[in-house]
Amino acid sequence: MARSRPSNKGEVLRTQIFALLNKEKASPDLALIILTQCQSHVKNRIMIEGLAKECGVALSGFVTNERLELYYDLKQGRHDGGYISKGWDDPGFRVGEIIDVPKWNNADMKEHLYALLTYCATQGVAVTIEEKGNLIELHLDSVIYSEGLNKRVFEQLLHHLQECVEKARELIA
Repeated sequence: MARSRPSNKGEVLRTQIFALLNKEKASPDLALIILTQCQSHVKNRIMIEGLAKECGVALSGFVTNERLELYYDLKQGRHDGGYISKGWDDPGFRVGEIIDVPKWNNADMKEHLYALLTYCATQGVAVTIEEKGNLIELHLDSVIYSEGLNKRVFEQLLHHLQECVEKARELIA
């Protein structure tokens, strides 16, 4: 029986994927896991890209790697709006912002940190602190499960995050 050549891009891509799985001798269970992750990744990218467009948020800096299923920088108008990310095993998305505070500003930060933590907690935004060289990074983020992510929720989340970022800059930065 003669082999037929794939006639469209979808068939070509499918053939290449199966050839790679066969070459790597992936078990059926492993192949299913990999293909399910690929399917989820594509669906999540489509969802985030559509949602961002619907909300007037620009996406840039796309990243995917062994830890991250997806990562985008967010921008609203001329203002940076943080990021959205999702790990491969995460049930949802993390939307956040990182604020760098010079270590010499540490005394001011300590004085106002409790007020910032309290304010952000009422907005549904968590604050974590990480020391990096001469800087202290304030990580402000919220998590939303994939099933609950829609235009209204995304806009509210961005609004509350921006309020916390403004409060952090007012109190600390």
